Amino acid sequence: MTVSSHNLPAIESIDMMMESYVSAGRSAGMLTLLSRNGEIVHFSCRGHADIASDKPLQPDTIFRIYSMTKPITSVALMMLLEQGHLELDDAAKRWIPALGDLEVYQQGKIESDITIRQLLTHTAGFSYGFDPENIPVDELYAEVWRGGIQDQSLQQLMQTLLEFPLIAQPGTRWHYSIATDVCGYLVELISDMPFGDFLQQKILDPLGMSDTAFEVSADRIERFATLYGYSESNELAQLESNHSSPFISAISGVPVRLQSGGGGLTSTAPDYWRFAQMMLNRGEFEGHRFLKPETVALMTQNHVAQALLPLSFNGIAPGQYSGYGFGLGYCINMDPANTAAAGSRGDFGWGGMADTYCWVDPQRQLVAILMQQYLPSLHHAGRKDFRDAVYDAIS
Repeated sequence: MTVSSHNLPAIESIDMMMESYVSAGRSAGMLTLLSRNGEIVHFSCRGHADIASDKPLQPDTIFRIYSMTKPITSVALMMLLEQGHLELDDAAKRWIPALGDLEVYQQGKIESDITIRQLLTHTAGFSYGFDPENIPVDELYAEVWRGGIQDQSLQQLMQTLLEFPLIAQPGTRWHYSIATDVCGYLVELISDMPFGDFLQQKILDPLGMSDTAFEVSADRIERFATLYGYSESNELAQLESNHSSPFISAISGVPVRLQSGGGGLTSTAPDYWRFAQMMLNRGEFEGHRFLKPETVALMTQNHVAQALLPLSFNGIAPGQYSGYGFGLGYCINMDPANTAAAGSRGDFGWGGMADTYCWVDPQRQLVAILMQQYLPSLHHAGRKDFRDAVYDAIS
């Protein structure tokens, strides 16, 4: 499907929100897409893909989607579940024996096996490294990220990370983590094919996601947006150039070996819309079935025990996220009145580290996507303002 901004009606409230962020210097550029009932009704670009060269954002601009990779990885693992290779409450050590030898920080050996469900819901006890000041184990993770990991294989990364202690006993705490990278490794082991090949053959190619990959190829570099973010001297500092980008090997000469199920993909808004619309269609897109409707329903309901709620994103965003639960790869809106943003009961979605964001609202038959490249994620209220603008526009 070819998407052109020229023949799609603009929705004023969304455009005004985008323009305010770009003109105030809080974002180099914002791209927003909104569809209703399978039809794209708004697709707009504001600002720059690269400020220094005065390159504007375009509908086919490629973005680092980071953790928006996670739902795609979760779908891959659920495909294998549908094929009978695993059950949600299987012990993951069946495929990754090292998971049976893990210890919990200051507690000793794990008391119960880590399950597939716990990996998909971030309740397995892993961490990410975002909060080393308050979580001692996070310093171990942070050291790995500082060292650069793109030249490692997924197996090598797992060998390193699975030597770290857990921060909690499996099933006793919700904590955002590298668990989805473990899910990607499981896909690789269970399918007996490289994780990236599985995604390409089973999800990306059948969906027509031709611009989605772990690496930006040489012929696509000009479409790759620059990464910006906050620094003490500049609220819109350039954080990465194409010459140093871990997503580009054609310039640096360093192979992109890591296929991270937790945050490794780059993509475009039209590509990601196809994936999100498939989920809204309950597992089907353009005549191709990817998941059964009941599997999508299972993924998009809360699986986190009430005792572990509300979700709290330690080190990522302050405060607690009342009203939300977590499914199998997605944040789930369980109580719209307590989420501090517009939405519907049962809407589901997830965002990326560079403040990209997508959610799906089955009640409204809606898919909404925000693309930008800004670190740290949630530094400003763009995601909330986008949600509010969308629901204002369709009310």
